[in-house]
Amino acid sequence: MNYFDRLEAAKTAEYVVFIGYDPVEDVAAKMLARSIRTRTSMKNLNIIPIIRDQLLAYDIFNRPLDVNGSTQFSITRFLVPHLMDYKGIGIFFDCDMLITRDIQEMFDLYSPDFAVQCTQHKYEPSTQIKMSGKPQTAYPRKNWSSVVIYNCEHPSNKSLTSELVETSSPKYLHRFEWLRDEEIGEVPLEFNFLVEEQPMSDSLPFNIHHTLGAPLFREKLNTDYHEYWKSEFKATFGREFSEQDIIS
Repeated sequence: MNYFDRLEAAKTAEYVVFIGYDPVEDVAAKMLARSIRTRTSMKNLNIIPIIRDQLLAYDIFNRPLDVNGSTQFSITRFLVPHLMDYKGIGIFFDCDMLITRDIQEMFDLYSPDFAVQCTQHKYEPSTQIKMSGKPQTAYPRKNWSSVVIYNCEHPSNKSLTSELVETSSPKYLHRFEWLRDEEIGEVPLEFNFLVEEQPMSDSLPFNIHHTLGAPLFREKLNTDYHEYWKSEFKATFGREFSEQDIIS
């Protein structure tokens, strides 16, 4: 399967799903891409990974890694409007997610009244540690930026240039401080369902987000929705999840 489209396609695309990419979680990113492609009715959808080394190579983005960030895309996620040349609709996802229904449902949530739309979680993390022992940090609007619908043509997003993303503090970006509060629309909870931070639902949420670590990590092998995740692994790679796949 062709999981991803090329980065340059973003500038002329009307609808793009961007996936934050980190080599450590290559498996998760490909699983997320497949979960979208195999369920969608959309014919004009592009799925593009945001790969930091690629952005560096093409001189699109030169900011050093955020030392407090848990992934290589902790800051590059905010380049979506720039990458789409400030046109169209872009949805950003962290890679540790699985989509269980047609992504068209999420594009249907889009409203031109807002610059961005996201699930506006109000919670304190239940653990001090996440993904493979990395520290968990608590801050206002935590996890809002992990799933975002960007209205790339909105006037307020014109200020979200590559230069601004390169120089602004993580706090400024993750809290959407380039926007007024009324420019931030809300998305229902199931579109960014936080595994282990919210009780399991009787029905599958639209987006299963293993925010504290997917079953890819040894300490998360039996976390909530692990059976579903492992079935998606088999569907993606054509084999059972095994010891050799585990990140310790």
